[in-house]
Amino acid sequence: MTADASLTEPGTAIWSPILALPEFVELRRRRRAVTASLGVVAIALFTGFLVGFAFFPELLGGTALLGIPLSLWVVFSQFAGTWVLVYAYFRLSRIYIQPAADAAVLAIELRQQERAA
Repeated sequence: MTADASLTEPGTAIWSPILALPEFVELRRRRRAVTASLGVVAIALFTGFLVGFAFFPELLGGTALLGIPLSLWVVFSQFAGTWVLVYAYFRLSRIYIQPAADAAVLAIELRQQERAA
């Protein structure tokens, strides 16, 4: 069986028309928006960490907040910030990306049924 023959069999997908479906385009847009936004926040968080330790070591090591050096608070903020980003990703996946994914799957299934009929 050639690659061209498999494209015409029932139950197989032709990807170019699927990628052009408005529901699929919306899904890609939403996923890109979430990953880019959270990626920028992660980079900003890490950059702040590097800048703090590179340019303000005396301030971070010599200043205490509630008896704990500021440097430990900065390290903890990296740990906590990572988990906040993970939570945000899971939450946005559920409430923002998943509805678009469901709509894209439904549109693809409807397209496949129309092709089969």
